[in-house]
Amino acid sequence: MIVFAVCSMIYSIVEVFTEAVIHIKGPVFIVFMDNAWLTRTGWGNEVTTLYCASFALVISLLAVQFFYRYVVTCKPILSNQIEGKRLTLLFIPCLVCFVLWFELVYFGMANTVEKQEYMREELKVHYNVDSRNLAFIAPMYWSTGNNGEKKWNILDCIGSLGCAAIITVCLSTIIFCAWNIYSFLKKSQSQMSPKTLEMNRQFFRTLTFQTLFPFFTLYSQVGLLLLLPVFEVYVAGMANSASACVAVYPCLEPLIAIFCIKPFRRTVMCDKRRKVNSCTTDGFSAHRPL
Repeated sequence: MIVFAVCSMIYSIVEVFTEAVIHIKGPVFIVFMDNAWLTRTGWGNEVTTLYCASFALVISLLAVQFFYRYVVTCKPILSNQIEGKRLTLLFIPCLVCFVLWFELVYFGMANTVEKQEYMREELKVHYNVDSRNLAFIAPMYWSTGNNGEKKWNILDCIGSLGCAAIITVCLSTIIFCAWNIYSFLKKSQSQMSPKTLEMNRQFFRTLTFQTLFPFFTLYSQVGLLLLLPVFEVYVAGMANSASACVAVYPCLEPLIAIFCIKPFRRTVMCDKRRKVNSCTTDGFSAHRPL
Protein backbone atom coordinates (compact mmCIF):
# COMPACT_ATOMS: atom_id res chain seq x y z
CA MET A 1 0.00 0.00 0.00
CA ILE A 2 2.91 2.34 0.74
CA VAL A 3 4.47 1.62 -2.67
CA PHE A 4 1.09 2.23 -4.35
CA ALA A 5 0.76 5.57 -2.55
CA VAL A 6 4.31 6.63 -3.48
CA CYS A 7 3.88 5.67 -7.14
CA SER A 8 0.55 7.50 -7.25
CA MET A 9 2.33 10.60 -5.96
CA ILE A 10 5.01 10.19 -8.64
CA TYR A 11 2.25 9.85 -11.26
CA SER A 12 0.66 13.07 -10.00
CA ILE A 13 4.00 14.90 -10.15
CA VAL A 14 4.60 13.74 -13.73
CA GLU A 15 1.08 14.84 -14.63
CA VAL A 16 1.67 18.30 -13.17
CA PHE A 17 4.86 18.71 -15.22
CA THR A 18 3.28 17.28 -18.35
CA GLU A 19 0.01 19.24 -18.19
CA ALA A 20 -1.44 16.58 -20.45
CA VAL A 21 -4.43 17.31 -22.69
CA ILE A 22 -6.41 14.53 -24.40
CA HIS A 23 -8.50 14.91 -27.56
CA ILE A 24 -10.31 12.43 -29.81
CA LYS A 25 -11.11 12.99 -33.47
CA GLY A 26 -11.91 10.28 -36.00
CA PRO A 27 -9.51 7.33 -35.77
CA VAL A 28 -7.07 9.30 -33.59
CA PHE A 29 -6.80 10.08 -29.92
CA ILE A 30 -3.98 12.40 -29.02
CA VAL A 31 -2.26 13.10 -25.70
CA PHE A 32 -0.21 16.26 -25.98
CA MET A 33 1.84 18.23 -23.49
CA ASP A 34 0.80 21.78 -22.68
CA ASN A 35 4.13 22.63 -21.04
CA ALA A 36 6.01 24.93 -23.41
CA TRP A 37 9.28 24.78 -21.44
CA LEU A 38 9.54 20.97 -21.61
CA THR A 39 8.60 21.04 -25.28
CA ARG A 40 11.50 23.37 -26.02
CA THR A 41 13.96 21.08 -24.21
CA GLY A 42 13.34 18.36 -26.79
CA TRP A 43 12.21 15.84 -24.17
CA GLY A 44 8.51 16.50 -24.62
CA ASN A 45 7.62 13.24 -26.36
CA GLU A 46 9.56 11.19 -23.80
CA VAL A 47 7.90 12.92 -20.83
CA THR A 48 4.46 12.47 -22.40
CA THR A 49 5.21 8.78 -22.90
CA LEU A 50 6.39 8.54 -19.28
CA TYR A 51 3.08 10.05 -18.20
CA CYS A 52 1.18 7.34 -20.09
CA ALA A 53 3.44 4.56 -18.76
CA SER A 54 2.88 5.77 -15.20
CA PHE A 55 -0.76 4.76 -15.58
CA ALA A 56 0.34 1.17 -16.24
CA LEU A 57 2.42 1.27 -13.07
CA VAL A 58 -0.57 2.45 -11.01
CA ILE A 59 -3.03 -0.18 -12.29
CA SER A 60 -0.49 -3.01 -12.01
CA LEU A 61 0.32 -2.06 -8.41
CA LEU A 62 -3.40 -2.10 -7.66
CA ALA A 63 -3.60 -5.63 -9.09
CA VAL A 64 -0.61 -6.65 -6.93
CA GLN A 65 -2.44 -5.37 -3.84
CA PHE A 66 -5.36 -7.66 -4.59
CA PHE A 67 -3.05 -10.59 -5.33
CA TYR A 68 -1.28 -10.12 -1.99
CA ARG A 69 -4.63 -10.09 -0.18
CA TYR A 70 -5.62 -13.26 -2.05
CA VAL A 71 -2.47 -15.11 -1.01
CA VAL A 72 -2.67 -14.03 2.64
CA THR A 73 -6.39 -14.80 2.91
CA CYS A 74 -6.91 -17.86 0.71
CA LYS A 75 -3.42 -19.38 0.43
CA PRO A 76 -1.73 -18.71 3.80
CA ILE A 77 0.73 -21.56 3.15
CA LEU A 78 2.20 -19.55 0.27
CA SER A 79 2.42 -16.33 2.28
CA ASN A 80 5.85 -17.41 3.57
CA GLN A 81 7.13 -17.19 0.00
CA ILE A 82 6.43 -13.45 -0.20
CA GLU A 83 7.73 -12.27 3.16
CA GLY A 84 10.76 -10.12 3.90
CA LYS A 85 13.00 -9.34 0.95
CA ARG A 86 11.05 -11.73 -1.26
CA LEU A 87 8.11 -9.32 -1.08
CA THR A 88 9.93 -7.24 -3.70
CA LEU A 89 9.35 -10.05 -6.22
CA LEU A 90 5.71 -8.95 -6.39
CA PHE A 91 6.79 -5.68 -7.99
CA ILE A 92 8.59 -7.29 -10.93
CA PRO A 93 5.36 -7.66 -12.98
CA CYS A 94 4.61 -3.99 -12.27
CA LEU A 95 7.97 -2.93 -13.70
CA VAL A 96 7.38 -5.18 -16.72
CA CYS A 97 4.00 -3.52 -17.33
CA PHE A 98 5.57 -0.08 -16.96
CA VAL A 99 8.40 -0.75 -19.43
CA LEU A 100 6.14 -2.58 -21.88
CA TRP A 101 3.57 0.24 -21.87
CA PHE A 102 6.34 2.81 -22.40
CA GLU A 103 7.67 0.90 -25.41
CA LEU A 104 4.20 0.35 -26.90
CA VAL A 105 3.37 4.04 -26.65
CA TYR A 106 6.78 5.41 -27.68
CA PHE A 107 7.11 3.26 -30.80
CA GLY A 108 3.49 2.37 -31.57
CA MET A 109 1.97 5.81 -31.09
CA ALA A 110 4.86 7.97 -32.23
CA ASN A 111 4.62 11.62 -33.25
CA THR A 112 4.54 11.71 -37.09
CA VAL A 113 4.01 14.38 -39.75
CA GLU A 114 0.83 12.62 -40.93
CA LYS A 115 -0.71 12.87 -37.46
CA GLN A 116 0.40 16.47 -37.12
CA GLU A 117 -1.38 17.43 -40.33
CA TYR A 118 -4.51 15.42 -39.48
CA MET A 119 -4.93 17.13 -36.09
CA ARG A 120 -3.59 20.55 -37.08
CA GLU A 121 -6.89 22.36 -37.71
CA GLU A 122 -8.70 20.55 -34.86
CA LEU A 123 -6.15 21.57 -32.24
CA LYS A 124 -5.93 25.11 -33.61
CA VAL A 125 -9.68 25.60 -33.24
CA HIS A 126 -10.04 24.06 -29.78
CA TYR A 127 -6.75 24.94 -28.08
CA ASN A 128 -5.12 27.55 -30.36
CA VAL A 129 -1.94 25.47 -30.67
CA ASP A 130 0.05 24.29 -33.68
CA SER A 131 0.35 20.49 -33.80
CA ARG A 132 3.69 20.83 -35.63
CA ASN A 133 5.22 22.37 -32.51
CA LEU A 134 3.67 20.04 -29.96
CA ALA A 135 5.07 17.11 -28.04
CA PHE A 136 2.46 14.37 -28.26
CA ILE A 137 1.71 10.69 -28.66
CA ALA A 138 -1.23 9.53 -30.74
CA PRO A 139 -2.38 6.23 -32.23
CA MET A 140 -3.87 6.68 -35.69
CA TYR A 141 -5.64 3.42 -36.47
CA TRP A 142 -5.94 4.09 -40.17
CA SER A 143 -5.45 6.76 -42.79
CA THR A 144 -7.58 7.45 -45.85
CA GLY A 145 -6.18 6.86 -49.32
CA ASN A 146 -6.80 8.91 -52.45
CA ASN A 147 -9.79 6.73 -53.35
CA GLY A 148 -11.28 6.91 -49.84
CA GLU A 149 -10.09 3.47 -48.81
CA LYS A 150 -8.82 2.77 -45.30
CA LYS A 151 -5.15 1.99 -44.85
CA TRP A 152 -4.62 0.37 -41.48
CA ASN A 153 -1.57 1.47 -39.52
CA ILE A 154 -0.38 -1.83 -38.10
CA LEU A 155 2.15 -0.39 -35.65
CA ASP A 156 -0.42 1.95 -34.10
CA CYS A 157 -2.94 -0.88 -33.81
CA ILE A 158 -0.37 -3.13 -32.14
CA GLY A 159 0.47 -0.37 -29.66
CA SER A 160 -3.17 0.08 -28.66
CA LEU A 161 -3.85 -3.66 -28.52
CA GLY A 162 -0.84 -4.14 -26.28
CA CYS A 163 -2.07 -1.45 -23.88
CA ALA A 164 -5.56 -2.97 -23.92
CA ALA A 165 -4.04 -6.37 -23.10
CA ILE A 166 -2.24 -4.94 -20.04
CA ILE A 167 -5.49 -3.36 -18.83
CA THR A 168 -7.33 -6.66 -19.34
CA VAL A 169 -4.73 -8.70 -17.43
CA CYS A 170 -4.71 -6.28 -14.48
CA LEU A 171 -8.50 -6.07 -14.32
CA SER A 172 -8.88 -9.85 -14.61
CA THR A 173 -6.40 -10.31 -11.75
CA ILE A 174 -8.42 -7.99 -9.53
CA ILE A 175 -11.72 -9.70 -10.33
CA PHE A 176 -10.26 -13.19 -9.82
CA CYS A 177 -8.66 -12.32 -6.48
CA ALA A 178 -11.66 -10.35 -5.20
CA TRP A 179 -14.10 -13.14 -6.05
CA ASN A 180 -11.97 -15.83 -4.43
CA ILE A 181 -11.45 -13.76 -1.28
CA TYR A 182 -15.19 -13.11 -1.07
CA SER A 183 -16.03 -16.80 -1.58
CA PHE A 184 -13.47 -17.95 0.97
CA LEU A 185 -14.68 -15.58 3.67
CA LYS A 186 -18.30 -16.38 2.89
CA LYS A 187 -17.69 -20.09 3.47
CA SER A 188 -15.85 -19.39 6.72
CA GLN A 189 -18.65 -17.35 8.30
CA SER A 190 -20.12 -20.30 10.21
CA GLN A 191 -16.85 -20.70 12.13
CA MET A 192 -16.53 -17.04 13.09
CA SER A 193 -17.38 -15.24 16.30
CA PRO A 194 -19.91 -12.36 16.11
CA LYS A 195 -17.07 -9.81 16.33
CA THR A 196 -15.10 -11.47 13.52
CA LEU A 197 -18.27 -11.81 11.47
CA GLU A 198 -18.93 -8.08 11.79
CA MET A 199 -15.36 -7.30 10.70
CA ASN A 200 -15.78 -9.55 7.68
CA ARG A 201 -18.99 -7.76 6.70
CA GLN A 202 -17.06 -4.51 6.75
CA PHE A 203 -14.28 -6.18 4.76
CA PHE A 204 -16.81 -7.42 2.16
CA ARG A 205 -18.16 -3.90 1.78
CA THR A 206 -14.66 -2.47 1.42
CA LEU A 207 -13.66 -5.15 -1.09
CA THR A 208 -16.76 -4.51 -3.21
CA PHE A 209 -16.14 -0.77 -3.46
CA GLN A 210 -12.40 -1.24 -4.03
CA THR A 211 -13.21 -3.58 -6.94
CA LEU A 212 -15.91 -1.46 -8.59
CA PHE A 213 -14.37 1.97 -8.03
CA PRO A 214 -11.19 1.44 -10.10
CA PHE A 215 -13.25 -0.17 -12.85
CA PHE A 216 -15.23 3.04 -13.40
CA THR A 217 -12.40 5.50 -12.72
CA LEU A 218 -9.39 3.74 -14.26
CA TYR A 219 -10.01 0.78 -16.55
CA SER A 220 -13.20 1.81 -18.32
CA GLN A 221 -12.02 5.41 -18.82
CA VAL A 222 -8.70 4.54 -20.47
CA GLY A 223 -10.30 1.57 -22.24
CA LEU A 224 -12.75 3.97 -23.90
CA LEU A 225 -9.85 6.15 -25.06
CA LEU A 226 -8.49 3.14 -26.93
CA LEU A 227 -11.89 1.98 -28.20
CA LEU A 228 -13.79 5.11 -29.27
CA PRO A 229 -11.47 6.04 -32.18
CA VAL A 230 -12.11 2.60 -33.71
CA PHE A 231 -15.76 3.66 -34.20
CA GLU A 232 -14.82 7.30 -34.94
CA VAL A 233 -16.87 8.56 -32.00
CA TYR A 234 -16.20 12.27 -31.76
CA VAL A 235 -15.88 13.37 -28.13
CA ALA A 236 -13.22 16.06 -28.60
CA GLY A 237 -12.03 17.53 -25.28
CA MET A 238 -14.46 15.47 -23.18
CA ALA A 239 -11.80 12.75 -23.37
CA ASN A 240 -9.98 14.66 -20.62
CA SER A 241 -12.40 13.12 -18.14
CA ALA A 242 -10.20 10.01 -18.30
CA SER A 243 -7.16 11.99 -17.18
CA ALA A 244 -9.16 13.62 -14.39
CA CYS A 245 -10.46 10.27 -13.10
CA VAL A 246 -7.00 8.70 -13.10
CA ALA A 247 -5.62 11.69 -11.21
CA VAL A 248 -8.40 11.65 -8.59
CA TYR A 249 -8.47 7.90 -7.92
CA PRO A 250 -5.29 7.55 -5.76
CA CYS A 251 -6.53 10.11 -3.23
CA LEU A 252 -10.05 8.66 -3.07
CA GLU A 253 -9.07 4.99 -2.82
CA PRO A 254 -7.93 5.13 0.86
CA LEU A 255 -11.22 6.79 1.83
CA ILE A 256 -13.05 3.56 1.00
CA ALA A 257 -11.24 1.64 3.73
CA ILE A 258 -11.36 4.58 6.14
CA PHE A 259 -15.14 4.94 6.00
CA CYS A 260 -16.11 1.29 5.48
CA ILE A 261 -14.06 -0.18 8.34
CA LYS A 262 -15.37 0.99 11.71
CA PRO A 263 -12.07 1.22 13.68
CA PHE A 264 -10.53 3.34 10.93
CA ARG A 265 -13.62 5.53 10.76
CA ARG A 266 -13.71 6.05 14.52
CA THR A 267 -10.04 7.02 14.58
CA VAL A 268 -10.38 9.52 11.73
CA MET A 269 -13.59 11.00 13.16
CA CYS A 270 -11.93 11.31 16.61
CA ASP A 271 -14.55 9.06 18.15
CA LYS A 272 -12.32 7.91 21.02
CA ARG A 273 -13.88 10.23 23.57
CA ARG A 274 -17.34 8.90 22.85
CA LYS A 275 -16.09 5.36 23.30
CA VAL A 276 -14.40 6.24 26.62
CA ASN A 277 -17.50 8.02 27.88
CA SER A 278 -19.62 5.06 26.94
CA CYS A 279 -17.30 2.68 28.78
CA THR A 280 -17.24 4.95 31.83
CA THR A 281 -21.02 5.17 31.88
CA ASP A 282 -21.37 1.43 31.50
CA GLY A 283 -18.86 0.89 34.30
CA PHE A 284 -20.71 3.29 36.58
CA SER A 285 -24.02 1.61 35.84
CA ALA A 286 -22.54 -1.80 36.52
CA HIS A 287 -21.30 -0.78 39.99
CA ARG A 288 -24.29 1.35 40.94
CA PRO A 289 -26.24 -0.21 43.81
CA LEU A 290 -29.76 -1.37 43.03
